[in-house]
Amino acid sequence: MHTPTDKLWRVNNEYRKRLAQAQTFLDLLEQLIEMNSDQRQHYMLELLHYAREEVAGLVEEHRVWRHRFYYDSLDNRRMVQNDRAANQALARFNRMRSQHEGRLSDLYSLLEETPRPDPLLTRVPNGDLWTMTQYAIGDLLGFNDYLSELGQLNGSN
Repeated sequence: MHTPTDKLWRVNNEYRKRLAQAQTFLDLLEQLIEMNSDQRQHYMLELLHYAREEVAGLVEEHRVWRHRFYYDSLDNRRMVQNDRAANQALARFNRMRSQHEGRLSDLYSLLEETPRPDPLLTRVPNGDLWTMTQYAIGDLLGFNDYLSELGQLNGSN
């Protein structure tokens, strides 16, 4: 069975990974559009700038949560070790996460409703950066699925 500290470690790492991926894709997408921009792309650049600011805000809130609840001390940056502190950090994470969910939902809808840029502008060797960005935001929005999966893992061991 996974301990609360194990669950806390997994939740933090997975959420941080997903936030970083969304942030990276948005940064790259904005750079691509900006390099190939004309006046018609002005709205797209504004949208991407807004999206980057939103995700940067989520990253900052996650960082603040880590410093307040995840780390035992900022001096050594060790994760809390006792179950009570880990459970408190998980409860605070869930509150933060539920606040993020509405913002992510709005952001996802905005990207879905926006006419996509020319696929020739957003094509990179790994695929289409526009689609990859949408998936990254979707992965953040679907983080509850990961939490449910983790809960099932806890119950099965």
